[in-house]
Amino acid sequence: MRKNQASFYTVILISLLTLFALIGCSGDQVDLIIFTSDRNGNLDLYSIDPLTKEESNLTSSSIDEFKPLISPDKSTIAFLSKENNKTSVETLKLVGESKDRIRVTQEPGSSRSHQWDPSGNRIAFLLEYQGSKTIYTTDLVKNLPVRLTTVKADEVGQWSPNGEYLLFTVHTGDRKGIYKRNPDGVNEERLTTESDSSPIWSPDSKKIAFLSVRDGNKEIYVMNSDGLEARRLTNNDADEEDIAWSPNGNRIVFVSEIDGNAEIYSIRPDGSNKRRLTINSIRDESPVWSANSEKIAFVSYLDDDSEIVIMNADGSNQRRLTNNDFNDISPQW
Repeated sequence: MRKNQASFYTVILISLLTLFALIGCSGDQVDLIIFTSDRNGNLDLYSIDPLTKEESNLTSSSIDEFKPLISPDKSTIAFLSKENNKTSVETLKLVGESKDRIRVTQEPGSSRSHQWDPSGNRIAFLLEYQGSKTIYTTDLVKNLPVRLTTVKADEVGQWSPNGEYLLFTVHTGDRKGIYKRNPDGVNEERLTTESDSSPIWSPDSKKIAFLSVRDGNKEIYVMNSDGLEARRLTNNDADEEDIAWSPNGNRIVFVSEIDGNAEIYSIRPDGSNKRRLTINSIRDESPVWSANSEKIAFVSYLDDDSEIVIMNADGSNQRRLTNNDFNDISPQW
């Protein structure tokens, strides 16, 4: 009995130690930042560990790869590649031994404005061919594109976090505005009728933030998911851009020249408590949130070229992650 009891307690102890180790590893885990760089003579995708600054060239090819977008489970990158004046959407596995690279778009024409669905199983993209612009979604298992809408769109917006809707925009003409479409059904709703762009969802899928020139220049607005109760968050003579909603839903980060130079700011979704996060004599842009909403990575044009920088959500503890004579852009976390 004593021997059996000892074995039993040994198993329990090992299990507890394993559990604690896993919890510790999970708490210390740091997601890689993926970015684009021209340091090898053309555009390649790179990863960097924000703690160790260890970098890795992920594509290392003779064609341009750019605009990385990380899947919700962090296992795969969707990106654009350009060859023979044609732009395609591709995916690249970050985990596993094979690191499979798959071309998602096979159609004639150029593709762009790609977006992951929340499950990571589908990608939406805009295909431009012979003057026509069409939105498709592709199931990554079947790799078969399905046309989403007959509306000639200019931009694919985000997929709602609950997976029910995909946003897209029309920038000019009688059909301008923001639309939402059920990618698995027939429901399509026009939410705005102005020259609006860059729509993003709140993490709870109840609100949509976007940019609009309806008051003369690009300002940030927030509306309900049905298009009602739109309200302006910013009001100045400078253009706002590069908006991103924090994963915890508490703040929206953006870029503005409110103070005479492109800097990074954040604001609450109700328009209160605006904060300036960067103070530089050069341009700062492309802010992206960490998964826990505690940090922001961005691009700063230091030393006459662009570098990847990281800071706390309140703008403190800014650290340069890359430092070279080339351009590092488009960070994704």
